[in-house]
Amino acid sequence: MSDHNYLLKLIIDAVEETIEGHAEVSGIVVSGGLDSSTVACVAHRLGWDLPLFTGFYAEPGFSEVPYAEMVPGGFHHLIEIRPEDFVEHFDAMAAALRPPYQGMGAFGQYMVGRYIAQNTPVKRVLSGEGSDELFGGYARLMAVAGHPLPDGYENYVVPADYPRTVPEAIQYDYDRLPDLLAVDDQCMAAHGLEALAPFTDERVVAFAHGLGYQDRIGKTFLRQTVRGLVPDAIIDRTDKMGFPVPLAKWAESNGDVATFIHDRIGFLPDAEKPWDRKWWYEMLEATNREPAAA
Repeated sequence: MSDHNYLLKLIIDAVEETIEGHAEVSGIVVSGGLDSSTVACVAHRLGWDLPLFTGFYAEPGFSEVPYAEMVPGGFHHLIEIRPEDFVEHFDAMAAALRPPYQGMGAFGQYMVGRYIAQNTPVKRVLSGEGSDELFGGYARLMAVAGHPLPDGYENYVVPADYPRTVPEAIQYDYDRLPDLLAVDDQCMAAHGLEALAPFTDERVVAFAHGLGYQDRIGKTFLRQTVRGLVPDAIIDRTDKMGFPVPLAKWAESNGDVATFIHDRIGFLPDAEKPWDRKWWYEMLEATNREPAAA
């Protein structure tokens, strides 16, 4: 058995063991990227057409619905997240999170969980979490390794505190996986749901850690592994966005969002730096700060 076939078997086993006995209350969050698509395609191959859930923003450049709809499964729920949702639900999302805070994608995760809980019998939500850390999905790692960057990263600058060698960068990303999984857990648990990540199965993790460093950059090894299972259009994407949130754009164009943010922290996000998380962290800290004792 080739290494690729062996990894595919491990992923199939992990997905099967996650779903078996719970199919009637299981669903899959599908982003349109390689990782969640792999989980959904494996479930389909195993004979489970589970409901699929895709959160999206109706803003140019912020929706991956066309790719997500390529993935086979059961009924596909498309969940639009609007500016008014941010104003209405930010505080509840913030209350569900605990430090260390992560990126703005948490808001989308929270809203998808809310939709699932209110509209379906699903209680267990599978995702592709963990694959980026195991198989090198981050642009910052690709930049350090000298690999071609995804579309839209032409002017990308590696963060100052990120390691500058491939082994250290891979370890850095993996060390932060528990914090990212915690956000998924918190956003789902806020709605009575359980978050599950088959890629974090100990057998898949062990296999990834046994690969050479060059096989853990840009998901090259994983792409080869799932060729023939996942649609080629998804495997060959160079424009994967992750789960970007147009909050800086909303703050610039939507008065209610702008007022909400400004009233909370006293300034607005820089529309020229939509990736800058400083304001996001300040929003969370200001919202979750306990009142001073009398």
